[in-house]
Amino acid sequence: MITLTYFFPLFIYASLALCILISYRAAKIINLSLGSIFTLGGYLSIFSPLISPIFGALIGFLLHVCTKKMDLAKASLFSLGLAIIIEEVLRIIFRVEYTLLKSEIIVLFNFKLILEHFIAFLVSMIFLVLFLIFGLINSLSRIKLKIIEEDLENAVIYGINIEKVRVIILVISSALFCSLGSLYLAGRIINPTIGWIYLIFSFLIATIANAFKEKAYISILPISFLVWLLSLLI
Repeated sequence: MITLTYFFPLFIYASLALCILISYRAAKIINLSLGSIFTLGGYLSIFSPLISPIFGALIGFLLHVCTKKMDLAKASLFSLGLAIIIEEVLRIIFRVEYTLLKSEIIVLFNFKLILEHFIAFLVSMIFLVLFLIFGLINSLSRIKLKIIEEDLENAVIYGINIEKVRVIILVISSALFCSLGSLYLAGRIINPTIGWIYLIFSFLIATIANAFKEKAYISILPISFLVWLLSLLI
């Protein structure tokens, strides 16, 4: 019988894929550090999940500062190096390869759920709804986003602060990845490389969605649904 928990990965991967897609299309970077940032969130949850978005945001800002003058290829390569650094720092600090994260069980509609997973589900839903409202339904935001994606020089001519947009994208996406990592990895045995699994699935969804060009953002959720459905059938 399919319960609410079955739908959690659908919205988790959709929100993560959206971060990857908008980073590529608007911030002009394939952010390969997001998988390690997701893992970092899991390790930070040992202390408190509340600090995860702060660390994620700081890493996103650092990535912007270090790559703002780089082209897509160099910026993406730098993000890969940053991912490796995060992994090695986790190994040095925690010293063990595998760590079991604690979780809290709640009962909702007579079903037992991991509280952290349920919160991650809610956070993902809220993020997707807010993006739909402010990024796609708002005509002015939609036009600005389209101009930035198509031509950065034209964006500057139209008076769009592309650096500000880039900062916002990298900071929010990193903070979200770190937050979801701290929540969705609860109750699991983790290691410094576990985030790559989530990054690969999200990257696959984002890549397929990007092929739909102007409909890319809208197509993320149905593509995530198909991937989720396929995972149930396998």
